Amino acid sequence: MITKQHFKKIITTPKLAIGISIVLVLIIGTFVTVARNQIQIAQLAQVKALGQTVSNNNSTIISANQDLTLAFIMGGKINNVAVKIGDIVKKGDVLANLDAGNAEGIVNQAQGAYDIALANYQKIINGATGTTIDVARASVNTAQVNLNEVTKQQETLINNAYSSLLNSTPQAQVVSDYNGYDAPTVTGTYSCNKEGNYDLKTYASSGGISVSYSGLESGSLYLTDVPRPLGTCGLYLSADKTKQIYSDVEYKINIPNKNAANYNMNNNAYNLALQNKEQVIASAQALLDQAKTALTAVVTTARPEDVAIASAQVQSAEGALQIAKSAYNNTIITAPADGTIINVAITAGQIATPNTPAIELLTK
Repeated sequence: MITKQHFKKIITTPKLAIGISIVLVLIIGTFVTVARNQIQIAQLAQVKALGQTVSNNNSTIISANQDLTLAFIMGGKINNVAVKIGDIVKKGDVLANLDAGNAEGIVNQAQGAYDIALANYQKIINGATGTTIDVARASVNTAQVNLNEVTKQQETLINNAYSSLLNSTPQAQVVSDYNGYDAPTVTGTYSCNKEGNYDLKTYASSGGISVSYSGLESGSLYLTDVPRPLGTCGLYLSADKTKQIYSDVEYKINIPNKNAANYNMNNNAYNLALQNKEQVIASAQALLDQAKTALTAVVTTARPEDVAIASAQVQSAEGALQIAKSAYNNTIITAPADGTIINVAITAGQIATPNTPAIELLTK
């Protein structure tokens, strides 16, 4: 039994007190390690039982026919959800994104710091020869590769936004002379990259009503309650059993449907993608132009220590820019593989919670 005298002796003896502290730390550390391992084992078992949750920067190897649950890495207000159940997506397609105003601002600040560091570096090596010329040439090559990659990424974003615009809830609408008549139901996802109209007309056929169509595509189909292909662009036509479809009635399907409730949102997103493309590509082109100008101006030798300092400043600024861009990318969910959307648990305007299942993808 430890008496008050023993305890007083312990705390007044430095070596003994330190020894006891070390033993306590080791015991606590052992318990923490065991607990952490148990948690990791439980998490691994849960992943194996329920499938994988993949975030936009996840490096998990994805096999065919795998059910993936996608989530945002960070929280925030959901700005746009670009897919719905049944959509076919390609690897890299943007599926949803958060309101990234702050993240974009940080990227712009980091870009400005990088531009200043790069300008200073170019000033230092202006007129340099030998090895410095090789460095300047490498900068031109890097800027050119960056421009090519940025251009490709922006084209993908624009194509996705345009596809969403064209799929603004397609609907068969009766022409003015037939107001009050029921219309066939339009389903599916429009996959052709062109605008226009499907002009429909019903006619009596053996056993029921058929539809002839022209415009974007031409053909005919027998109208039933089972959706049937309207041409080859992904749309289907059917007749709801609760509706009465008559012969000799004309309808029109507009692509895109400007009367749809989501048309304005999709149109604004498409125009914003076009604006962003011009700005991002212009910025990348400016960096390339600066690199070419610096290479042309290399004529004298700079001091190695000055070049080293300026180069370190550029690398530091570039690292900060990459971190900022990575944070911005965390506001986007992209498809990690080709597949089909089988569940969408989020809508625009919601507040996203980090790592909460948002979209479910069945890979091909």
